Amino acid sequence: MTNDTLQVLAAFVGAGAIGLGLVSLFVILTFAFSRVAAIEEKISRQGNSAQEQRKIWGNDPLGRLMRSSYVFTFLVLRSVPSNRLNRSAAQIGDISTQLPVRLVLWAVLPPLCLYGGFALLLIAGLFL
Repeated sequence: MTNDTLQVLAAFVGAGAIGLGLVSLFVILTFAFSRVAAIEEKISRQGNSAQEQRKIWGNDPLGRLMRSSYVFTFLVLRSVPSNRLNRSAAQIGDISTQLPVRLVLWAVLPPLCLYGGFALLLIAGLFL
């Protein structure tokens, strides 16, 4: 494979990664946010971080992105088998709350696609 072919391929992969990131960002801010807010309600206890984040960030696009990232962090920390990370998740919300799988997927998959698209863009940028 020649150097030019590799650069053209990297450009297409980078453009696809940008498209993936924009679509996943749109999904996070629109369709998935109602599910994220439902998870926030279920994991919230009196005086924990999930309630404070709702008051701090509000409901504008940046606030929705930050609250979605916060819930994503909670779900990831809760699922890792480590006492230290579980304590960190307990500071955000109630880790013993049972959540439906469909609800969790709406809060986990779009951010994973966004972060994956960003990583793919960085890797493609190395070849340009």
